[in-house]
Amino acid sequence: MSGTDDDGLISEIRSPRFRRFFAGYAGRLISRRFHGVRLLRGSRTVMESLASARTPAIALFTHASWWDPLAGLMLWNRFLPDRDVFLPMERDQLQRFKFFRRLGTFGIDPDDPVSLELMRDHVLHRFADRPESLLGLTPQGRFTDPRTPIRLRPGAAAIAAAVPGTPTVVTVAIEYVFWQDARPEMLVAVEACDPPTVDTTAGWHRRMSEAFTATTERLSSAAIERDPDAFELVAGGAARINPVMDAWLRLRGKQGGIGATRRGPSEAAG
Repeated sequence: MSGTDDDGLISEIRSPRFRRFFAGYAGRLISRRFHGVRLLRGSRTVMESLASARTPAIALFTHASWWDPLAGLMLWNRFLPDRDVFLPMERDQLQRFKFFRRLGTFGIDPDDPVSLELMRDHVLHRFADRPESLLGLTPQGRFTDPRTPIRLRPGAAAIAAAVPGTPTVVTVAIEYVFWQDARPEMLVAVEACDPPTVDTTAGWHRRMSEAFTATTERLSSAAIERDPDAFELVAGGAARINPVMDAWLRLRGKQGGIGATRRGPSEAAG
């Protein structure tokens, strides 16, 4: 691929130093804007397994917010820095924000079947050239509320079925919720997607849909439960009201933030 418009695909520019710099910026921005970043229990084990695998990898992300790619970069920087990550983006948007190419972003037209075929060929070539690459995808294809039924486009399944051997696939669900702090929580669940018994596009599509649905439902249940113990805190988490009030409370030997008493069903009924 030459990376010109004549190809129908705008190729990425591999710039590890710039990607690491921007991922650090993304992490700092998230730490300022969110009260805490929390991983659902068990997610770290999946991330560590993904980091040590020596096969091409695909990470399927929910797509509910503008924050999703920054969250993905933060997770990559913290858990998967040795994976050479790349991901697609709409060509029109990439032409507006060209620096994203240096993050590993390539441009396609998601509504053009020819462009999707070019994406598959581009990904397979990349995996053949660098087998430990990580492809990040938002297979729902558009911004979608995290609690709506999962409807995946077939592109991710077609790529997985075409990869020689069996790729490592994980599903990543992200929710942005308000609990007890003035700032929101970023909740993340990462789970493995086992390969289908029949290595076809249809088989992968069915398995990915099932795995994606299970991951989003588990994260939603944990978000609704509002139990911090169900998560591992990986950034932030300090209770606060505002800097002045927090300082005053500390001088008085008290903690900032608003606490909530958790009740059992019988106590709530009474």
